[in-house]
Amino acid sequence: MSIPAIGDKIYIRGAMYVYRGKDDRIGGIATISKIQEESNNYFIEVEEIPGVRFNYKHLQEEQQELKEQYGDQKARPDPDDRPQFNDPNEGWRKL
Repeated sequence: MSIPAIGDKIYIRGAMYVYRGKDDRIGGIATISKIQEESNNYFIEVEEIPGVRFNYKHLQEEQQELKEQYGDQKARPDPDDRPQFNDPNEGWRKL
């Protein structure tokens, strides 16, 4: 596994959350802004999606697939702020 560096470009996946719509994001190319080493692994943050950590090893394994999926698209937030998609008790729901 290569060692990440601040400023490196990397593809990240998009995400859509049922009860945390404010955290939805569009996947694509992102710029590494922060690196933290833990237990022989690296966790990164990217400029385009601040405050979210990504497992660098897993991203490295997916780069070819993500490149084919996203091409030149830039990663970015895509929040859904509607109340029905942002439950303050998310994670504690009883079904």
